[in-house]
Amino acid sequence: MPCIPATCFRLAAWALAVFLSHGTASAQQTTYSAKTFWEDTRAVKWETGLLFGAAIAFGSQNWNWGSSHSFRTTSEGWFGLDTESGGADKLGHAYSAYLITNGLTEQLLRQGRSPEQGALTSVLITQALLTGIEILDGYSVDHGWSTEDVVMNVLGSGAAYWRQVTPGVRDKLDFRLEYTATGYKGGNPISDYAGQKYVLALKLSGYSATRNTPLRYLELQTGYYTRGFSREEQLEGLSRSRHGFIGIGLNLSELLFGQRASNESGALRGGRFFFEHIQLPSTATRSEW
Repeated sequence: MPCIPATCFRLAAWALAVFLSHGTASAQQTTYSAKTFWEDTRAVKWETGLLFGAAIAFGSQNWNWGSSHSFRTTSEGWFGLDTESGGADKLGHAYSAYLITNGLTEQLLRQGRSPEQGALTSVLITQALLTGIEILDGYSVDHGWSTEDVVMNVLGSGAAYWRQVTPGVRDKLDFRLEYTATGYKGGNPISDYAGQKYVLALKLSGYSATRNTPLRYLELQTGYYTRGFSREEQLEGLSRSRHGFIGIGLNLSELLFGQRASNESGALRGGRFFFEHIQLPSTATRSEW
């Protein structure tokens, strides 16, 4: 069996302790158990199966799994200019964990689970998936097990859990991906860091002072992206650069669907979920540095 760094075990144990401590925080939430987890997993078996199948198919095709006969570890760094993508890949890990956790939680909420139970089960499924991917990366000559990736996976799921169980957070904050295809690295939004921007949006519709005013259609944004890190960009003469930004954008979820209601249809909830996680280009004005 591969020897996974002890720091990752300690991190995982700490994260699970934090998550499980919320299992009895609500009066409506019964004690969480292995039976609860498996019942919830069966309730989202098709979604879970699709996620695992898609991950295996994409990883086998793009991440060179099995090219190393021994388990490898690597230190990829964080957001420096000397890293592979200036940290865009790290935000990609956090965002993927955040997106998957929220998606599974939404399905469990629709089936009557409490936010605490649904979010906790979704965290565990998501971390099982992403940890499995990381272990397979350990058998790739191109990658290797990355502690930094594991940390960002946990942070992404943790942010999703906090968003689901803390009243008001979901209506105030979104973490989104904005993507414009460039054709680099196969032109897919997972590996094409040159087309990615990560956006944190503070929605004015979530505050009582602005909820019933025209300001509810606006949001404050900040974010980060990198350019010039791929081989294709460098062959075109682009140098490595890291960018931050602040700006004002349109709250498309509020503009198109209005305030959230408890009895929304599946289509409406799906549309709202999309705009809470995807930032459409050219829908904000920003100042960058």
